[in-house]
Amino acid sequence: MIDQTSAFARGSTHRLAGVQRRTRAEPMELYAAAGAPKKKVLKKKVAKKKAGAKDAKGQPEALTKAEFVAQVAERTGQTKTDADRSVNAVLEVITESVVDGKKISFNGFGTFVAKERAARKGRNPQTGEEIFISARMSPGFTASKKFKELCNEE
Repeated sequence: MIDQTSAFARGSTHRLAGVQRRTRAEPMELYAAAGAPKKKVLKKKVAKKKAGAKDAKGQPEALTKAEFVAQVAERTGQTKTDADRSVNAVLEVITESVVDGKKISFNGFGTFVAKERAARKGRNPQTGEEIFISARMSPGFTASKKFKELCNEE
């Protein structure tokens, strides 16, 4: 039989005493497993950012996909893994629908649609030579009136 302390220190995924252990042990847990006195863990205070927060260059702060998934998980009560699957599924459905030429509307949010860009003449910036740019489809999003009003509230 494997000693629980050594199995835990190695990051074992065995079920010990009916509890699923993490695959990688945290340093504080190793101290506790070895019988050392626990160190006080300080949690970082995360200040809520105000709407319209700007970074050092004056650009709006970006929300990463991981942060977005974490917020979805928190609001829905799902695990982050389940929330990530849900977000991916929604994005896939939107992408596939727009590629197929369908228009997707969410009342109070906006509309996703494929827009046609006309053929046009352009210039090669290195040589100045005139080139022909062919017509193509481009994905687009139009925000709803309600969404625009929310963005402009003071």
